[in-house]
Formats: sequence, C-alpha cells, structure tokens
Amino acid sequence: MVDINARRRAGQAVAGLLAVDGLAHVYWATGLTWPAPDQRALSLAVIGAVVSFAPRVVVPLALVLFGAATAVLAGAYGRGGWVTRLVSFGVAAGLLVRGLVGLAWALGAGDGAGPVFSWLNLLLYTPLCLGFGWLAATRLVASRARNALGLPRALARARRHPDRVDPLLEEFPRDR
Repeated sequence: MVDINARRRAGQAVAGLLAVDGLAHVYWATGLTWPAPDQRALSLAVIGAVVSFAPRVVVPLALVLFGAATAVLAGAYGRGGWVTRLVSFGVAAGLLVRGLVGLAWALGAGDGAGPVFSWLNLLLYTPLCLGFGWLAATRLVASRARNALGLPRALARARRHPDRVDPLLEEFPRDR
C-alpha cells in the first residue's frame, strides 16, 4: 500500500512537471522561441518535425497541461473522485507511452528528426517521461486502484479497531 505522504509528494512532482511544461507553452505562445533561435529550430528541437508554435496551437496545449496538473494534484490529495483518477491514469499512461516511444527513437526507429531533437530526446524527454510516468503509475494510479477495491481500508480498519471483528477476516474455530 502506498503511503499517503508518498502519494501526495508524487502528485506534487507530476503536477509540477505538467505545470512547468504548461508555462513553457505559454511562453512560446508569446512568440518567443528560447532556447532556439527561431520557430522552425524550436519545432525541430522540441517535436522533431516542423509544426506551428502559433498561439492557437500552444495555448490549448497549455490549458490541457494546467488542467491535468490540477487534476493530478487534487487526486493525490483524495479529491475529485473518478475524474481525477481517470486523468491521473491518462497522465501516467501518456508519459509511459511517450517514454517508450522515446526509447524506440533513441534506438534508431523513425526517420531521424535531427541531432538536437535526438540528444534532447535521449537526455531529457525520455528519462523525464519514463521517470514521472513510473512515479504516476505506482504512486497515484496503483494506490487509487487498490483503494477502489476497498481492501486496504478494510485491513486498516481491522488494525485500528481489533475489538470489531470482520467476518471475512476472522478465523473461526470450526474452520481450523
């Protein structure tokens, strides 16, 4: 069972990563292209292909990232019900899939997006996605899935109140 503090710290970390990514998208929506010299170079470095970084493209992405960060953080604190669990699952799955695709790219799959993207993918994008995806899957999604079954709560209740007997956990003399 995942400790509640570990789940909260994981939620804070994953939400922080999503929020920083959202802030980068807001920054690029202003027309600035740092760390690249122009929009084409930025696109090749970040995505590995030439795509638009116009506000109509990056602002909705920023809003999705901020919304996901909010939902993941709320879910880590036990708020939001099934919606935050679903978003946390989506974030974990998305990060893990991106990380695995990044590994495939690093091993030579794909059409060769250029040296800048290849290095950023290998040293930054893929490790971050795999690490935070694993964190989200093991600390946010897995702990909530176990709680949905009710097993940890029932066992915790039995430990807190040993005088209250749960018939499913009780060993009866006739069963020996």
